[in-house]
Amino acid sequence: MKKLVILFSIFIFSLHQFGAGQISKLNGIDIWWEGHGNSANPPVLMIMGLNSNLKRWPPELIEGLVNQDLYVITYDNRDTGKSTWVTEESAVIKILKYMPTFVQEPIVNWFFDQMLDEEGRFKMGGVPSEYNLEDMALDGMALLDHLEIDKAHIVGASMGGMIAQVIALNHPERLITLTGIMTTPGFDTAGLSGPYPKYLDAMRDSFLLNLQSKPKESSEVGNLALIGTNFLKEEYENLVKILKSMEKHGNNPDSGHMAAVGSSPNRFKRLKEITIPTLIIHGTEDPLIPVDHGLAISEQIQNSEKLIINGMGHNFPTSVIPVIIEKMIHHFDG
Repeated sequence: MKKLVILFSIFIFSLHQFGAGQISKLNGIDIWWEGHGNSANPPVLMIMGLNSNLKRWPPELIEGLVNQDLYVITYDNRDTGKSTWVTEESAVIKILKYMPTFVQEPIVNWFFDQMLDEEGRFKMGGVPSEYNLEDMALDGMALLDHLEIDKAHIVGASMGGMIAQVIALNHPERLITLTGIMTTPGFDTAGLSGPYPKYLDAMRDSFLLNLQSKPKESSEVGNLALIGTNFLKEEYENLVKILKSMEKHGNNPDSGHMAAVGSSPNRFKRLKEITIPTLIIHGTEDPLIPVDHGLAISEQIQNSEKLIINGMGHNFPTSVIPVIIEKMIHHFDG
């Protein structure tokens, strides 16, 4: 009987420490979220990026923060994972899928040419969308309300970093600190670089594979192209594992995330309004959001800190996660 009580206690403690995920009706949609660690500890809300569910966060990063006595909250943005999928496959994509490859390729090439301006940056503004980054920011705020959390350390990666900026600008009372990882003030910010041409080629290939009903191959081509050259060998197998976990959890190939980014205003000029302690983390070989975007954010936000990682792309190399955790903890404590 005593053994049974001990085992039950361990089980209950484990639930408290690493609570299983659940769906909650928030901001008019279903949001899947997961709590990691002791909910009595300082909260960290982590917002993932474009077309990625919460399984994109490296387990080592979450566990490392939990081990520093933090309560880490991750969730699926709308249109991905187990949260509500708002966007449906468009009629144009449905038609394209029935066409032979030799017809698809020039159409996709034309489409990508229209996406870029003369400087090679993504065109933004006037993009039709069912929601924008402000709506996605309200999803995160609704989750904090649901958990009865007044303020949290807000951490966002890529598009998640854009959402975190919106929260800091429009809801500053909800943040203890802000951390933006491999993110941008706006793809169309004057003077900042566009994505690497090699990565655009990978995007085209990924898009074509999706049209050919090969979502797994499409995801691998697009994501593996994001790894910086310093970490290619190290990260390949690890990223493939993460992509499998994401696929199992539920990836929406037709999410409206890019449209949401495109329909949202550029934040560059407003960043000077942010007075919350801010940390910017970026890699020098980010092919999607080049490092000058992260540096521009850091320059705009007064007294912000930055961690620039040599050779890192648009991902989380396992070997640098301890460095990232150490910098984040120092930032949170400060």
